Amino acid sequence: MVALIVMGASTSIGSAGLIAETRVPPGQHDAVVARTVGGMISYTRWPEPRPVQRLCVSGATTYTKGFGRIGQSAGRQVQTQIVLPGGPTRGCDILYFGVMTDADRQRMLRSIRDQPILSIAEADPECRGGTIFCLRVLPDRVGFRLSIDAASRSTVRIDPRVLRIALPEDGAS
Repeated sequence: MVALIVMGASTSIGSAGLIAETRVPPGQHDAVVARTVGGMISYTRWPEPRPVQRLCVSGATTYTKGFGRIGQSAGRQVQTQIVLPGGPTRGCDILYFGVMTDADRQRMLRSIRDQPILSIAEADPECRGGTIFCLRVLPDRVGFRLSIDAASRSTVRIDPRVLRIALPEDGAS
């Protein structure tokens, strides 16, 4: 297990991949989730960058109220739109999964295979559903997991600095 501390966020690498967490003041989950998702977007590179990135949200979500300002965290212009669970994903650059059936999620993941789409799950804290990033929202902190397996199969690239800044949990290098 590897851990790192970056600007108030603690992170570790375990068998599921990279894990990071940030403390959340009461009532600020939406804003912290939006900043976290914006950070995920900022560390992602698409084969052909677009001036505006389309963030498609699908399924029942809890923490998307702050997504209107997500471009500030991402460092680029981001438009948000709703996609029905299991629906078409054409034009999406980022696919944010809320709660939906496993069948719908898997159908959508199959439809984006070999396409340059960043996938993020709101309701898969163990990151076993096939998305690249998975949020971990707890009462006092927001975190995420990075599935190294899903990232390695994707046509989008996650900036290697996400992994390079990791330090062993005991502080030794």
